Order: sequence, then structure tokens, then C-alpha cells
Amino acid sequence: MSGDPAGSARHARFAEGLLLLYFVALPLSTAAQEVILAVALLYAATRPTRARLGAEPWGRAALAVAAVWVLLSGASGNLHEGLGHAWLLAPLLVVPALVQDDAQRARITRAGLLAAGIAATWAIGQRVTGAVGTAGLSHHLSLAYALLVPLGVALAQPGRWRWALAGLLGAGVLATGSAGAHVALVVTVGASFTRRPGTALLVGAVATLLLLGLADPEELRQRAILWTGGLTVAEAGAVGPGGYAAASAPAYDVLAPGFWFPNHAHDSGIQVLAVLGPAGLVATLGLLTLGLRHGAIGPAAGLAGVLVGAMTQDVLGDLEVARAAWAWLALFGGAAAHLPQRTETHAPHATPATSGNPTADADTETPW
Repeated sequence: MSGDPAGSARHARFAEGLLLLYFVALPLSTAAQEVILAVALLYAATRPTRARLGAEPWGRAALAVAAVWVLLSGASGNLHEGLGHAWLLAPLLVVPALVQDDAQRARITRAGLLAAGIAATWAIGQRVTGAVGTAGLSHHLSLAYALLVPLGVALAQPGRWRWALAGLLGAGVLATGSAGAHVALVVTVGASFTRRPGTALLVGAVATLLLLGLADPEELRQRAILWTGGLTVAEAGAVGPGGYAAASAPAYDVLAPGFWFPNHAHDSGIQVLAVLGPAGLVATLGLLTLGLRHGAIGPAAGLAGVLVGAMTQDVLGDLEVARAAWAWLALFGGAAAHLPQRTETHAPHATPATSGNPTADADTETPW
């Protein structure tokens, strides 16, 4: 490839085009992002950079989680569902394989943040007119948590413009009407400023537990049934991908005759434990821990917020939320440590979440 500069340039432009389209589609259209990701995966498979995931801090953990989802399909006989959940992790493979350098990363970041701003504006407009704030996504809760990751990324960018964009994205989260996302929103902002996503996550988890006492009694009763029923299913052993509905319905009926909500346990940890068992839960926690510890501060802050939401929603099983988390983490994460860094102020620089040194030029000129 090095002997054909023109061909290399064409490949680089095509790869960048796919990533630009993908990050624009992330907050705006589920169907579009699925189609683009499928094309990008096929293209990435042909490139010599397809194995870059292995060099990422979370590479092996991501592959382990995907493998558990596929292998545990034997417990339910639903291979389609197992492959579908493994497919949620595809951005962790595709994005590192296609991103070329910091200049390209900066352009993709600008496009993705602009799209997130459009989605937030769309949701605000819907809320003002009395509609539910979903923008182009399938559910208002999905949009609320999906916007947290670009919010964290926006706050990590240089230039004063980030305050305006962060404010817009925060307003977009609020416009969805998701009460549970309020704590997650504060956690994302706090993690961005303190540069301690793990600590912010812990504080948010404690706050969520304390606030449960202020929840509507009927809603809290329903959640208690969902959580207890999910743990009852988990106690009997992993049901496998696609097996939760059939296994949970009798458990819920015992706890509250006539109660019917077999979709998920409204808690990502309980859901993974019931479906995949202890091995799947450990693998998932390993992946999340590596993302929080080694991811760039922006995506890691957003991931911390998403994980607070995981206490009351199965956000890790929500395609639109999971894709936002994994795509932004992959765009900056380990790749930022492996590729040469540009010194121009117009290239957004994301430092690892474990770094304690704030970006010195946080108020330099806007990269727009």
C-alpha cells in the first residue's frame, strides 16, 4: 500500500467518509447508523488495520464479552439474539481500524458533536410543542443516555465554544423528560471536571440509591418487582440470550400476580447476570472498568453517566445508547495513545481518564 500513495489516499478518504457518516447518524437515525456500520465493518475487514482492536486496552475484554454472548446462545437456542448483542460491540472493532490520525479524528469529532447538537435541538423542539423528546431515536430514554457521551466529549474539547454546546446537549437530555438521567447528567459533568470517572460513578450510584426513597411509591414498587424477579431468574442459572422473557414472566407473577414486564430487569447488571450468568457479568464489568480507566476523559465521563443510568435501565442492552458509548470510546480511547499527537490547537486532544493533569489550553481557539 505504501507503494501507491494515490490508492492510500483514496482508502483514507473513504474510511473517513464512513466514520463521518456513522458519527453523524449516531444520535439522529438508528436505521442509518446500522447500515453504515455494516458497510464499515465489511470495509474494515479488508484493511490491514483490522486487528487494531487487539492493541486497545479493552481489546481482549471486548472480544471476551462478544464471545460470551455467542456461546451462551446454547442455553436458549437463540443464536440470532446472541449475535445481535455481540454486534452492539462492533464500533470497538470498526472505529480503530478506520481512523487514521488526529486530524481525521478532529474532523469526525466536530461532525459527531454537531449531529448531537442537532438531536438535542430537535428534542427541545419536540418538548416545547408537547411531544416526547426522542429526536430521531426510538425512545426518549435512549436519547437521554445516548447524549451523555457526546456531552462528555464536548466538555473535554479546547475552546470556550464547548460551554455553549455542553449547555445545548444538557438541555437536550432534560428535554427527554427522563428523571433518571438527571443524576447521570450531573455525573457526566462532574467526571469531566474532576477527571475521575470512577469516583463520579461511585458518587452517582450512592446518590441514585438515596434518591430512590423520593421516588413515586408505585414506580418504586414496580422496579422492586423487576429487580427481585431478575435476581430470581439469575439464581436459577443463565437463561441465555433471548431467554429472559419466558424465564422472568413466572417469577414476576409469583411476586405480584398479573404483573407483566418480561422485556428486561431495568438494571443492566441484573440483566446480564440473569442472561449470561457470573461469567458474563465479570466479562462485562471488566470491559467497563477498562473503558473508565483507560478511555479518554470525554468518552469515559459519558460512560460513567451511562453506567449510573444502568442502575435503573438496561442501557447496556439499548443499541442506541451502547453504540454511542462504544463508538466515542473507540474514537479517542487507546488510539490516542498509539498515534502521534498533533501540536496544533485546532486538533481536539483527549487525554486518558487516568491522567490527573487538565488540558492546559482548555480555553484556546475553537476547533470549529
